[in-house]
Amino acid sequence: MKQDLFARLNFPYYIHGPAYAANTDEAHALHHLCHALNLAGEEAYVTEEGNGALFTPRLTQDRIEAHLRAGRPPIVVYPGSITDNPLGANHIVRYLLAPTSVQTSAEMQVAWRTGLAGASIPLLATPLANDAYAQGKAAFVDQLQTFINASQRRFNPAAEGGTLPPPAPPLMPGLKTTPVAQPMSSTAAAAPVKRRKRIVVYSVESTWSPCPQIRLIRPFTHLQDDWELVWGINNGKLQTDALDHADLIVLHRFTPGLMSLQTLQAIFTLNVPVVYESDDLLNDIPYDHPEAQQGASWKEGIEYAVKHAKAVVVSTEFLAGKYRGLNPAVHVLPNYIDFDMFYRPVPQESGHGKINIGLLGSSIQPSNFALVDEALRALVGRYGERLHIDFVGWECPKGWIDHPLATFRPFVHQYVDYAAQLRQWNWDIALIPLAADEYNQCKSYIKWLDYSAAGIASVFSDVSVYNEVVKHRHTGLLLGNSGVEWLDAITALIEQPEQRRALAEAAQKEVQESFDLHSKAFLYDQTYGRLASAAQSGAAHP
Repeated sequence: MKQDLFARLNFPYYIHGPAYAANTDEAHALHHLCHALNLAGEEAYVTEEGNGALFTPRLTQDRIEAHLRAGRPPIVVYPGSITDNPLGANHIVRYLLAPTSVQTSAEMQVAWRTGLAGASIPLLATPLANDAYAQGKAAFVDQLQTFINASQRRFNPAAEGGTLPPPAPPLMPGLKTTPVAQPMSSTAAAAPVKRRKRIVVYSVESTWSPCPQIRLIRPFTHLQDDWELVWGINNGKLQTDALDHADLIVLHRFTPGLMSLQTLQAIFTLNVPVVYESDDLLNDIPYDHPEAQQGASWKEGIEYAVKHAKAVVVSTEFLAGKYRGLNPAVHVLPNYIDFDMFYRPVPQESGHGKINIGLLGSSIQPSNFALVDEALRALVGRYGERLHIDFVGWECPKGWIDHPLATFRPFVHQYVDYAAQLRQWNWDIALIPLAADEYNQCKSYIKWLDYSAAGIASVFSDVSVYNEVVKHRHTGLLLGNSGVEWLDAITALIEQPEQRRALAEAAQKEVQESFDLHSKAFLYDQTYGRLASAAQSGAAHP
């Protein structure tokens, strides 16, 4: 325990890397570092599953938000094998566990062993076993305390007992849940501060879940010099303070469907322009969708929001057409991804190795999966243990539970974790069957973006959502809904690895060049900038 009960707490540490079960030196070193930091009186978390024998709590959304509300932004520790910044952190430590050329002056670096970096990089030789710890305990304790002191001094100006500055920018702009105006220090007050445009997002979805990440948080992370995202719902309650100086309110996806009409009417009288934003037709969900029962109750609130919004922003032209009957001011803003977060080199195995086939999310929804069920059964009968199938979603398709050649994985709800898992699953082929209904036609092509960046050859139903971007036999395969057609196409990809690689490489190149969010974020600035300006002048129509 710290001697002063009322001393300011240090910034927490988030250790980002593989699960302990990965059973690599990198994974074990990161988890043992988290364990050591906690035993030393610091507050440290891992982002992947730990080992129950270690003091390594898993990071949660509630804990992130608590830290940010308290003005304690995290110090994020990445292994040297991660060369980018997937968590969008402001305070970064790069833990060099293997030889690397990563060098960034804005980051702090520590090395696990001598010889992994230059002499100026301090050592932090986290032991992986008890005998190593016993032999080098004194040295490691000194290294750990030096690391704690150095990292807190570098990133936390209040660590030496000074006054606490205003809360630092959040890990990602959208994670800021309670926008409290902060007094500026006398030195900061002298510098002119550029006012950022503020969007208050009313969403009940976690800021780490895929849809808020794809549609709002990650795009505006690239625009954080000009825009500020503020999450306007905290613990189920609307945060009215969030509306101070707001330029726009965004009602996100199904959130208005959970609100009473009285609450929606109150929002629309707040004198702040309201935008409805979605990438799914959530007021008309098909009967076999996992959220169909809930979705029936969303219809009234969603359609009220669409009708009364100053503008509607959606991801596809087909979805825009569904909403223009309720509101003519519909803007299409396609989905893009942070390519580097999903990138995995295209597999180069020979044609005789094991083939991993994956289906995720809506692809295993009964009406969609029925299109490929027979083909997959024929394939596992033909290829046996050479083939493995991954199902990822809400529940395993009927008849496949405990199948020896299949694995069911629960849906990965945190977007960053999903990107990491998609790389680690090592899929060779992804299947995206879609039944021909209006709900599916309104979906976006996000799976093509994700799978292509991850170096996966993909097969799609030939529907508008995919045939507008996928070039048949070049960046993917587009098929009708014949089981025989799917069987033949998948068989060809298994038997012809050169075709499989060519599809994956061409798609990966296309996504990197034309759909990387880094080069497309300006479209969000343009769209939402026009909406904010148009709202001020009283017009929001395209």
